[in-house]
Amino acid sequence: MAKMNIPPRERPQVKAECLRLLTSLKLDPARMQLISGFVDTYLRLDSTEELAFQAAIDTMGLTEQEEIMEIVTSWEQKGAQKGAQQALELLAVNLLREGMAYEAIARVTGLTVERVQQLQAGSVTGTSG
Repeated sequence: MAKMNIPPRERPQVKAECLRLLTSLKLDPARMQLISGFVDTYLRLDSTEELAFQAAIDTMGLTEQEEIMEIVTSWEQKGAQKGAQQALELLAVNLLREGMAYEAIARVTGLTVERVQQLQAGSVTGTSG
């Protein structure tokens, strides 16, 4: 998709059509997630494009629109979960720097002691695990 040279003004419509076609394939959830993730990765939209994308979805039939919104919502949920995990790990690294014990950090953040130890090892080398 990256080499398809889709004009910027057509990106929202192309994304909507890709998702419409994807819903018509009736794939199992794992395949649906893989392909929809691919589409989302290569057709990232800015806020203006998002409005055009939403408008394109709104012109589709109700059933298609519901299916597409389920896909889009699952992307948003995964992004939120990933962001929350990164925030917890950053908090853990900061608590490690303050000298807090692994067990206490695990209780506060909900991370495992093993993950806190991995973060400690990563923070020494400048990575986050």
